[in-house]
Amino acid sequence: MLVKVHTAEDRTIIAIADKDLIGKEFEEGEKYLQVSKYFYGGDNIEEDEILKLIPNANSMNIVGKKSIKFCVKNDLVGESHILKVKGVPCAIVIFNEK
Repeated sequence: MLVKVHTAEDRTIIAIADKDLIGKEFEEGEKYLQVSKYFYGGDNIEEDEILKLIPNANSMNIVGKKSIKFCVKNDLVGESHILKVKGVPCAIVIFNEK
């Protein structure tokens, strides 16, 4: 999994994606998913290190089977909140305001 942390003003967004999806686009009906290198192309970080980033985040964007599985396993996103575009699972998680 690749992880990139975006910070703007007082907001922190964590982007997590499966490495093999970087640079790809998926379209299905009205749904469109772009896994851009700019937004998702971060560093390969171990799972325990990812969990340390969560308390400081306002939201997370998650793309890919491995990334979604990690987030579900750690109770960061529920199964009912996962969307699929051309079979690729993705989710956006908004945490309580910090």
